[in-house]
Amino acid sequence: MSITTTKTGPQLNKTSHSPKEQRFNEAWQRVVKQQKENDTFRENIQTFTRETLDKIQDTEKAFMEAMHGTCLHLLGFFSRKSMPRWQRETLTAWLTQYLRAMQNNPFSVHLDLDPIRQGLHDALEAMYPEFHDGSMPGSTHEDSFAENNPHDFFNEFEQTGAASHPDQEQDDADASESFFHHFFKQQQAFEQERLEQSQALKQLMKSSSVNKLFRKVAGILHPDKETNEVARQKKNRLMSELIEARNTNDIPRIFAFYAEYVGNSPLQELGEDLDSATHLLERQYLDLLITKEDILNEEPLTADLYHQFQRKSPAATQRAIKKHLKETQARAQTLRSLRRDITSLNTLKPYLEFQYEILIQGEVLDFI
Repeated sequence: MSITTTKTGPQLNKTSHSPKEQRFNEAWQRVVKQQKENDTFRENIQTFTRETLDKIQDTEKAFMEAMHGTCLHLLGFFSRKSMPRWQRETLTAWLTQYLRAMQNNPFSVHLDLDPIRQGLHDALEAMYPEFHDGSMPGSTHEDSFAENNPHDFFNEFEQTGAASHPDQEQDDADASESFFHHFFKQQQAFEQERLEQSQALKQLMKSSSVNKLFRKVAGILHPDKETNEVARQKKNRLMSELIEARNTNDIPRIFAFYAEYVGNSPLQELGEDLDSATHLLERQYLDLLITKEDILNEEPLTADLYHQFQRKSPAATQRAIKKHLKETQARAQTLRSLRRDITSLNTLKPYLEFQYEILIQGEVLDFI
C-alpha cells in the first residue's frame, strides 16, 4: 500500500515529492510489505502446525501409551529379590530414560507419570540408601545411577589434565574472558540502541503532528457516531486497536490507520517530524526482519514440527510425515511385543544385557 494513495483523489506523482518525502514513502512501503510477509508466514506456520498435528497426534499418543505401559510392566521386576544389582541398575537407567522421554513429549500430557516416578524412587532408595536424598527420578536432578556413569570418569580425567597444564588453562581462561567481554559489550550496545529508539518513539508520540494524526483517525473511528450496531461494534474494535497502538508507541500502525481511514498521506501532517518518523520506520523494518526469523521459535512444538517435517514441496512433506508415522507405529508395536515377551527374569535378562553394553560403551540409548 502506497502512503501517497488517497481514497478521494488520484495517486500523487512521486516526482512531485521532495527527497525527504520519497525516503519516508519508501521506508513506509518496506515496513508494510515486511509486516504482511511476517503475518503471512505466521499464518502459514500455524496452519502447518494444525494440519500436521491432526495427522500425527493419535499415533504419537499411542506410542506414549505403549511406552507408559511398558514402564509400568517393567517396574514390577524390582520386587524380584533374585535380580542381581547390575540388572537393577541397568533397568533403572533404562526406565529413567523412558520417563524423561515421556516428560518431554507433548503427546504424553494425558498420562499419569507419578506411579513410574514413585517406582523408580523406591528402586533407587533400595539400591542406594546411604546416598539417597529423597529426590524423584526424572525431576531436576540426575538419578543416583549417574554416579557410576563412565562419563563422570572422563570429566574427571579432563579436569585433571587441565590442572597439569596451568599455562594452557590460563590461555583458555583469557580467551573465554575475552569472548564474554566482547559479547557483553555487544549486548550493552544493543540495549543502548533499543533504549534510544524507545525514547525517540516516546518523543515522537508526544509531538503535535503525531497527536494530530491520532485525533483525526479517532474522530473517524469513534463508535458513538454510529447508529448501526454492527458498524458500532466494528468501530469499537478498531478504536481499541488504535488506542493500543498509541499506548505502545506503535507509530507505523498509526500511520497505517491514517492512510486507510483518513485516506491521505501523513506526510503533510508530519512536518518537522518527517526525518524522525523516517528513521523510526527504517528501524521498524530491521526489527521486522529479525522478528520473522524468530516466528518459528514462538512455540517450541511449532518449531519442532516445522523442522521435522517441512520440505520444499507439499508432496515431500507428506512423504516425511508418512515415513515418521510408519516408524512410530513400528516402535509402539515393538514396545507392546516387548511387554508380552518379558514375563520372567530369564526373558528380561537379554534385554538388560543389551542395555548394559550400551551404557558401558557410553552410547546414547535408543532401543525400544
